[in-house]
Amino acid sequence: MRNPYERLVHPFALDDYVVVITGAAGAIGSATARQLAYAGADVVISDLNGDGARQVAEEVAAATGRRTLGLKTDVTSEADLDELVDQTMRQFGKITALINNVGWGEYTPLWGVDTDYMVKSYILNCVSIYNLTKRCVPLLQNEENASVVMSGSMVGVTPSPEFISYSNAKAALANMTRSMAKLSGPKIRVNSIIIGSVDNGEATAKAGLDEAMQRRLADSMVMKRRGTPWDVAYAMNYLVSPAAAWVTGVDLYVDGGGTYQTKMPTEH
Repeated sequence: MRNPYERLVHPFALDDYVVVITGAAGAIGSATARQLAYAGADVVISDLNGDGARQVAEEVAAATGRRTLGLKTDVTSEADLDELVDQTMRQFGKITALINNVGWGEYTPLWGVDTDYMVKSYILNCVSIYNLTKRCVPLLQNEENASVVMSGSMVGVTPSPEFISYSNAKAALANMTRSMAKLSGPKIRVNSIIIGSVDNGEATAKAGLDEAMQRRLADSMVMKRRGTPWDVAYAMNYLVSPAAAWVTGVDLYVDGGGTYQTKMPTEH
């Protein structure tokens, strides 16, 4: 048994952890994979972009010396989810934490989407997460300090008509997180990070945010800047680690104060 005093010195260390991260070829997912590996975890990098996932896995292994696995996974395919879990267990023999980072949303006019678009957004951003978590729960129950972390979004907790499909799915995910936390404890902790506007490079442009929109977003935040992938990765490290061993069912806001806007005029 590990000396409990070690946690006082290294409460964020993830030695002997195996962490599965979806959407991990992207900016936030790859930064998270690298950060958790630096903290001592072996990481599974899963992404629809299989080449990108394998490249990130190679880079993380080279930089940190940790074991990694890069896999192509379409999270909307239940067969792919089965393969993701099976491959992880074959290589590592356990899963300590699951980070449901996968997700996508783009600018859409409030009345500009149809049923098919709305349903596909819900399947990707909410149902797929339910399906993968369901597969991991029996394995997580065997591990100490097991946890699940969801990549939520500020648009899921504030009125966001510009991202109506994505925001609705993320709102559903927030409630699902709390429901999972209620019935998964005390064996498994389940939390969500409410992510604000993060500079994701090319993904930001693909989501429909032009430079003017990005400036307005930055100016609206208390911290007067958009986030970086590492801002989120550090929060992921915290929620997975022993430092958060008594934290479950919470929405951790990592948004630069973006949800706080004064309703009264100020001199600033």
